[in-house]
Amino acid sequence: MAGAPTIAAMGWRQLLGEGRGRLTVGILLVEFVAAVQSSVVASIMPAVARDIGGIQFYGLVFSGYALASIAASPSAGQAADRQGPARPFTLMVAIFAAGTLLAGFAPSMPVLAGARFIQGWGGGAQYTIAYGVIAKAYPEAGRARILALLSVMWIVPGLTGPGIGSLLASTIGWRWAFFGLLPLILLAMVMVVPELRRIPGASGAGPTLRLRWPLLLAGGTGVFVSGLTIGSWLAVPVAAAGLAVVIPSALRVMPPGTFRAARGLGSTVLIGLLTNLGFFIGLFFLPLLLTRVAGRSLFEAGAAVTIVNVTWSLGAWWQVRAIEWLDKGRLIRWSSLVLGLGLAGAATPLVGGPLPLAYLAWGAAGAAMGVVFNTLYLVAAEAASPGAETGAIAALQNSNRLGIALGTGLGGASVALAHFSGAPIAAGLAGTFALAAAGPLAAVALTGRLQARDRA
Repeated sequence: MAGAPTIAAMGWRQLLGEGRGRLTVGILLVEFVAAVQSSVVASIMPAVARDIGGIQFYGLVFSGYALASIAASPSAGQAADRQGPARPFTLMVAIFAAGTLLAGFAPSMPVLAGARFIQGWGGGAQYTIAYGVIAKAYPEAGRARILALLSVMWIVPGLTGPGIGSLLASTIGWRWAFFGLLPLILLAMVMVVPELRRIPGASGAGPTLRLRWPLLLAGGTGVFVSGLTIGSWLAVPVAAAGLAVVIPSALRVMPPGTFRAARGLGSTVLIGLLTNLGFFIGLFFLPLLLTRVAGRSLFEAGAAVTIVNVTWSLGAWWQVRAIEWLDKGRLIRWSSLVLGLGLAGAATPLVGGPLPLAYLAWGAAGAAMGVVFNTLYLVAAEAASPGAETGAIAALQNSNRLGIALGTGLGGASVALAHFSGAPIAAGLAGTFALAAAGPLAAVALTGRLQARDRA
């Protein structure tokens, strides 16, 4: 179990001073770019489909980005630990910028999906390196505050992203949603790279992972999730083939002992998988529940997403103070419990529950996820051996992404099964939200396996 805190949080002046100001602003810009591309791209996609067609490739534009991130992050994290973060970060920013430029000029949906894969390769890896730098460049007493600042970077894009995307699509064109990211990418690189050159590499930073295993994990996950949505007898063999690739590759990519909840980093990343599985099922399927079962408008469904953007950040800010007087393991346990119960409460309209209760429960789930998400990063950084912090962060981020992919795939399969069997969509969503609640509640039982150290 993670031990009780022994040091108070650093002040903001200490975090932004002592030569860290440029680095802090640069890392915040990296997070802001990630938030903008996520919220704005989602809002412009209907206009993209009308313009260049290829609606059958619509899902690949999103899944390609996530799967490329799964493939790229482990090797990028290892490179950052061994070489120092400056060179790998610069390379991944260049790849992200190239993918962004290609996406802006894409003449067809398959080309856009390919460009998004390139974007995801660079974007996911640079994101991992940035979080690894937090563990290397900031003392433990200041990491919680930096993570809270990063959470804030999602509020403005979450609130304004859909409106900005719609405005761009209806005026100068959706392509500028991609082109507009390029100045931000360049500014982030100018701010961060000179500071990263001061962080040395460590030659003995953990074992080497061959690139083929993350590639197989990403590809197998894509096949498995795709197979779950096939409306024919092919669903079973395709999903089984994907799962046959996912299992051995996940055993290679994830830290040793992850799937037997070994003490330390293994349990940390498994809890990350389970909590992200649950939360992101809720995020992606609650709008469907509200519009198709509760009869609410798209605007109200969008407001539910905005609610959770705000409460996640509030939870992250509360966590900054909570870790000064609460044991990290206990903090993860109780917030995972609130997350699981909040997801169950958000689904109460399926049984005729009042909407205000569902919104209140969903907001609580968002706040709890803000606590879990940031605290797991702190525990992962503490559990890493010296010099291997970025590799540990990459493992946690990949488990998060794997949880999102598997959770949304299994949740979608529940809805698809209801559709193909002629059952009402509420039946499929009941299975989806049962899985969502089960993930964090299972994580509660694993928190006793966490092992971290508080270092003065």
